[in-house]
Amino acid sequence: METLSLIYYSPTGTTQKIVREIGQNMGLKLISENNISENKTELMPKTTNNCLTIIGLPVYGGRLPITTIESLKKVKSNQSPVVILVVYGNLDYDDSLLELKEIASNCGFKIIAGAAFIGEHPFSSNEKPIAKNRPDKQDLEKCKDFARMITEKLKDIKDIRRLSELDIPGNYPYKEHDQLPVTIHPETDNNLCNNCGICVDICPTNAITIKETVITNGELCTWCCACVKYCPNEARIFDNPTINAIKEKLFLNSSKRKEPIYFV
Repeated sequence: METLSLIYYSPTGTTQKIVREIGQNMGLKLISENNISENKTELMPKTTNNCLTIIGLPVYGGRLPITTIESLKKVKSNQSPVVILVVYGNLDYDDSLLELKEIASNCGFKIIAGAAFIGEHPFSSNEKPIAKNRPDKQDLEKCKDFARMITEKLKDIKDIRRLSELDIPGNYPYKEHDQLPVTIHPETDNNLCNNCGICVDICPTNAITIKETVITNGELCTWCCACVKYCPNEARIFDNPTINAIKEKLFLNSSKRKEPIYFV
């Protein structure tokens, strides 16, 4: 391998941090980096046989974000190597990594490694922390460990076409995608909002527009909470009985620290 390509979906920067940390420790020349949540209309990069691709996606309710799948299907490979990983909020990644394996295989990649890492949940708060501040220092060290495992495996591969299929846990058919109520989404406190437009720019699904006030399209909102995290005036809030009940459940069920899992 000579070069490296990174592809990820990271509205809040969590998955990006993990993918970059792994990539930086591969010792390869970075030739492309594509954050699907930012480059909503950009063509996906083409891959070559001497290029290693790392694909990282967050887990939403045990599945991959629906909004990423069509973008990923545009990537085409001719048996070039890929590392797949998912990032979840310390609960369970369920079928997401298996789903990513299927998509990458259908795109023509040869999967050489996979992993499930932990990142701070979008619903995490100071009052109800859910994998707060993860990936932390320990996680980033494990990113380096994973990069070393990949490097060693690449050295041992004589013919990638004859590489055994990677065994990834999960169930098929996959669990159903959660149906998000369109009436529930982050709201704007107009007393704090100055219409700066940061929420519009950061939203990965173009769910937010500004006219006289900030308007959120509930049919497009995926509850990623990027607008809440990046609002400089804390004017975007996600606070209603349904969401608060979900936050409480997540908080109670995520108290035991989980560690990254590798498949190499």
